[in-house]
Amino acid sequence: MKDGIQHDEAVSSVVGEMIMIALVIILIALFATSAFSLVPGGREASVDVAMKNESGDDKVVFWHKGGDWVEKKDLTVLVIGKDGKRKEYADFFLYDHANKTTNAFDLGGRLEVKIDPSLGKGDIVRLITPKNVIYSGEVRYEE
Repeated sequence: MKDGIQHDEAVSSVVGEMIMIALVIILIALFATSAFSLVPGGREASVDVAMKNESGDDKVVFWHKGGDWVEKKDLTVLVIGKDGKRKEYADFFLYDHANKTTNAFDLGGRLEVKIDPSLGKGDIVRLITPKNVIYSGEVRYEE
């Protein structure tokens, strides 16, 4: 700058490179966000269940007829009375297909829970996990 002439030819190329780098970083972030939104999330257990309870009986039995297995610690039996009162049962017995106690509700297995008081017409029985309702049914027999 001694001769009064300003030498700034290189400034435009450096600024151009910085803009290109910033543009590439922004485009990579956009593509990464788009790609991650297409990845499927975790899925909940899908189980086919049949329930049995005789009129006046205080024991409910759920049979695993197909689908995924579920750990015992994740299962809860929920009874909603016709009066709207809710009662949860986490203390139950699980048996595998060979009639041995187990910690997983799996194909051919059964879950037995003692309900207090006995179920009546209009009561709703559900087998649930923390995020999913596996089975829901309404009692239809006469009291």
